[in-house]
Amino acid sequence: MAIGLAGFASMASMRACDSVLPALASGFSATTSAAAQTISGFAIAYGVMQFFLGPLGDRLGKPRVIGWAVMACACANVGIALSDSLDAIIAGRVLAGAAGGGIVPLSLAHIGDTVTYERRQVALSRLLLATISGMVAGQWLGGVIAQAWGWQWVFAVLAVLFGAASLALFWTGRQLRGPSAGSAGQASTAKGHIPSPGLLRQMQTLVSLRWTRRVLITVALEGAIAMAGFTFVPTYMHERFGLSLAAAGGIMAFFGLGGLIYAVFAPWIIRRLGERGMALGGGVGLGLSMACLAWSPDWSWAPAACLLGGLSFYLLHNTLQANATQMHPAMRGTAVSLFASSLFCGQSLGVVAAAWIADLGSLRAVFALSAVLLPLLGAWFWQGLARRDEWQSAQAGITAHPPS
Repeated sequence: MAIGLAGFASMASMRACDSVLPALASGFSATTSAAAQTISGFAIAYGVMQFFLGPLGDRLGKPRVIGWAVMACACANVGIALSDSLDAIIAGRVLAGAAGGGIVPLSLAHIGDTVTYERRQVALSRLLLATISGMVAGQWLGGVIAQAWGWQWVFAVLAVLFGAASLALFWTGRQLRGPSAGSAGQASTAKGHIPSPGLLRQMQTLVSLRWTRRVLITVALEGAIAMAGFTFVPTYMHERFGLSLAAAGGIMAFFGLGGLIYAVFAPWIIRRLGERGMALGGGVGLGLSMACLAWSPDWSWAPAACLLGGLSFYLLHNTLQANATQMHPAMRGTAVSLFASSLFCGQSLGVVAAAWIADLGSLRAVFALSAVLLPLLGAWFWQGLARRDEWQSAQAGITAHPPS
């Protein structure tokens, strides 16, 4: 329950600036690309910190690191709420992203430690209920609160949420007691794995695996194309169709609703489609969603497009998540954190590129290009899944005997 609340707050924080972006740009007389640094800065910090938080979680215990990360997020959002310049807000968002990187990725790794692979995709879908609900709250309520009381109150509310999650985590000591480095090492050795002695060697071991590279490249492109594209839906609705911040954020909340539909029906979907069907269907659905946004004649098409986009995104992304938890069981925290780093570094680059295109007055081109690329990405991962077992078997020796 406490980790679910932390995941809710983390995703609300991540998506809060989507709907607030026009308010920040107008309030500080800034361009869209300048205001978008509140999103790209968060994503870059979130991604970079995975290189440290993953190994830290493996060493100190994942739930313990989650607890301290939540407390740091509460402090960062207090600072943002009190900021009086765009530069200060960006700095606060960078700190919030750095701390937030220790919440959801380590929660995923914790599930990987405690749930068998056969049941893991269903378990991950349950965590999605909390994180997607947070996404909806960040995108929709962010716009509502900003319009009613001002953007500062968005971050004040986030600070309260993180504070409550922090108290819950530290109150339930059971959730803060993760496996020690020694016990984790013994468990890994018992399974025939030898933990890598250092961060660089851990990364070397992971990226030497062909299947791992396929997963990391796919999730990085997913972040750069899909996540970055949907970030600008509220801005697109506000600028092209003249919708209010609250209405624009409400439309984007349908993306989260699509994700919730996936989370609720995930066991049935997984049985019916399997991993390959989910990957291909997710890519095709994302392409259709982006095409609808690019060429719709009015805003009334956007809710259905976002709903389809949310469902399709999680068809693909949940499949990627499940595979990420199994890239290297002896270094699961590091592996999942590298996965998250790839996702958010990809997103940050995509946001920068999309914001630059927006300043040229052509956000529609972002959605049109995404409509072409996302089905190709889903098909590429679909093809890789067909050869996953072959690649993993061929390189089993690398996994069992990492470089010393």
